[in-house]
Amino acid sequence: MRIWIKGYLGLQAAFADKPFVEIDADRFTLRDLLAQLEQGGDKGLEVPGTDGRLAVLVNGRHASHLPDGLETVLRDGDQVAIFPPVAGG
Repeated sequence: MRIWIKGYLGLQAAFADKPFVEIDADRFTLRDLLAQLEQGGDKGLEVPGTDGRLAVLVNGRHASHLPDGLETVLRDGDQVAIFPPVAGG
């Protein structure tokens, strides 16, 4: 299955070479995807100053609003957007 991912702000560089992730699994959760992305590449999802806090949306819905949260099972064609925390004044 193919899961489309998009990194925003400081995460753009981490995803420049992979607009999607190919997964060969019957069951793959959002938590599994984030773990795989953290391990992949030289930098993974590390963004200075984020302390690991990221906003994650699946098909436009924030992960905290999904019934299963990070345990949401992803399906072929799902779109995942990942944002680092943003502060403003």
